[in-house]
Amino acid sequence: MTTTRREFLRLAGSVGTAVACGATGASALVRPRTHQAGALPGAGKDGRRVVLLFLEGGNDGLNTVVPFRDDLYYQARPRLAIRPAKEDQLPVDLALHPALRPWHELYQAGRLSVLQNVGYPRPDLSHFVSRDIWHSGQRDADPRHSGRHNAAQRHSGWVGRVAEGVALAGLPPLAVGVQEAPLLLKSAATNGLTLDSLEGFALDAAPLTLAMPEQTGLTSLIAAATRSAQEASRQLRQVAAKVPAWEHYPDSALAERLQLLARLVRADAGPPVLWTQLGGFDTHAQQAPTHAALLGQLAGATHAFQADLARDGTDQRTLLLIYSEFGRRVAENGSLGTDHGVAGPMFALGPGVRGGALGPPPNL
Repeated sequence: MTTTRREFLRLAGSVGTAVACGATGASALVRPRTHQAGALPGAGKDGRRVVLLFLEGGNDGLNTVVPFRDDLYYQARPRLAIRPAKEDQLPVDLALHPALRPWHELYQAGRLSVLQNVGYPRPDLSHFVSRDIWHSGQRDADPRHSGRHNAAQRHSGWVGRVAEGVALAGLPPLAVGVQEAPLLLKSAATNGLTLDSLEGFALDAAPLTLAMPEQTGLTSLIAAATRSAQEASRQLRQVAAKVPAWEHYPDSALAERLQLLARLVRADAGPPVLWTQLGGFDTHAQQAPTHAALLGQLAGATHAFQADLARDGTDQRTLLLIYSEFGRRVAENGSLGTDHGVAGPMFALGPGVRGGALGPPPNL
């Protein structure tokens, strides 16, 4: 049975609510834990964190989590199929791509959940529409027009809506490595907080909008937004400055971002939800070398991230969730690549997850 995105968002929503409200939650994904009622994220070292990592472009799930016992897989992919070595196999008739070998340590320790076949009804193969469905938690932009893919009507994300309904202590949810926050973090009141790098996150101390004697209408909104951004900038630099960076990360752009996220996760007043992405997964041609390089970067950076957080137990209250907007088709194409597909695997990392492969393998 395929896990629908509605079901997944229900589970993820309960995780997000537990992060935001300190409530006790239970699902197939996370082990239930007891927390002090009313605890807010950033209010102390017990504040939970969720780190979301988006594999932009549509990750090929079949070559990531390989159904190597299924002959149909090799028939559909005579040139692209992975023939895993014994050390890449999992004890469930599946194997991880060889580039993900660092994850086996996490899997064996029960710190990696492979969530199979996550999809949503009537799949949309547009990168932009599918991403917005993921981030808004809405299959249809307007329920009065079911089936119409009017992405412009999806105005807010499920993380943004949760954050808007809770009096957050510390910084709001944050996106790292992008110029504009994803829809996921947006709400009716905010467009989300972003930064490319900690050094670049600074604003002019005296913008003209703050110096105007009378502020009405749009000018007032701009001034309020500027003050809010300045305060967030100050807080972000302040909390990060108290947490030194751990040096044992691989040399990659994703590792650099996760190194910064680890500092913010560890900070007492850090954001409760942090988001970043790794691009390049739209592998229509010559997929094998590109996909291997991307998964190698993913495995190395996330393994270091987990080791970093485990140094002082910060990993005990942190969930890393990895997802993509859709998977790829079963059959390879004529360009040694794969085209847009539908459901695919997700991954949850951390000591609080239910380790192993969850859900049935894909039916080819």
